[in-house]
Amino acid sequence: MVVRLRSLRGLRRRRRVQSRTVSPAMGGAPRKKRSTEEHDAQVALFREHIVPRLHADAVAFAVPNGGHRAKREAIKIRDEGGSAGVPDICIIWRGVTYFLEMKALKGRVRPAQHVMMARLRGAGAICAVAKGLHEAIAQLEKWGLLRPAGEDTGAREIAA
Repeated sequence: MVVRLRSLRGLRRRRRVQSRTVSPAMGGAPRKKRSTEEHDAQVALFREHIVPRLHADAVAFAVPNGGHRAKREAIKIRDEGGSAGVPDICIIWRGVTYFLEMKALKGRVRPAQHVMMARLRGAGAICAVAKGLHEAIAQLEKWGLLRPAGEDTGAREIAA
C-alpha cells in the first residue's frame, strides 16, 4: 500500500523579523518617524512662512503626490486622477496659479516632473524648483506671495 503525502511547501514557517525598536505600549521609547530633508523643509516652509505670511486672499496647499506606496494604493490614486510629476506646493493668488517643486539640496528633478511642469507652464501656470528651504522662501518672496517678515499677521489656517 502506497500513501501519498501532501506537499509541505505551503506549511513553511515564516521567519519573524524582530523589531529594532520597542513600542511605547511595551514600555520602550517611542519609535522615531522617518523623515527626509525635503519633507522637513516643506513642513518648515508651511509652518514658519506660508501660514503666517501668505497674503490673506491667496490659497496654498500641498499636493500629496510623492512617497512610496503599496501597488494597490498607487493604482487607486491613479484611477482617481492622480498624475506623476505634479509639483509639491500649489498657490493661487489673484487669478494666477503658482507651483513650487521642493527638492533636497542634492535632489534632482525627475523626467516626469520636467514634463508636468512644461505642461503646467503651457496652461498658464508659473512653476519653479527650489532646492532647500532658503531657495523656496526666496522664490515665494520673488513672486510676491509672502508679506514682509515681522508684519503683524495674526495666526490663521490654510484649508487643504
